[in-house]
Amino acid sequence: MTPTLKTAFAAVFGILYWLFGLTMILSALVPVLAEPAGQFMISADPAAGFVLCVVGTVFLFACRRLGADTAGGQAFLYVALGLALIFGIVALFSLLAVGADLVLFGDGEPWDPARVLGPMVWLALFPAAGLYAWGREFIGNLTGA
Repeated sequence: MTPTLKTAFAAVFGILYWLFGLTMILSALVPVLAEPAGQFMISADPAAGFVLCVVGTVFLFACRRLGADTAGGQAFLYVALGLALIFGIVALFSLLAVGADLVLFGDGEPWDPARVLGPMVWLALFPAAGLYAWGREFIGNLTGA
């Protein structure tokens, strides 16, 4: 893939992660915003919003480094892709735990669609595809092949 495509990918996902992260944080801090954000399946969770902002920051650093063609741009991109994938998997495991608790014991948190398919889960789909597509290049660079 061309460096321009990787730079655009990093820029788009950096902005998306920041937008959704800030929306989650602001909807937790300002209760009036929680209901409109919930309609778009964005929960009022400041911790998850902070995580999204951190991942978005790494994507934006990758964009800056790739755009300037300086050393470390590829590394920032791969770290951002990995973080997105890891936190998406953690969010899915959390979803499965809540579902298992509800099914097995009949109590626990109510099943909320905003928490089921939150931004941390579905934003991780494209970075996972990017990691799959560009991962062989990354592994080849590590092994020297």
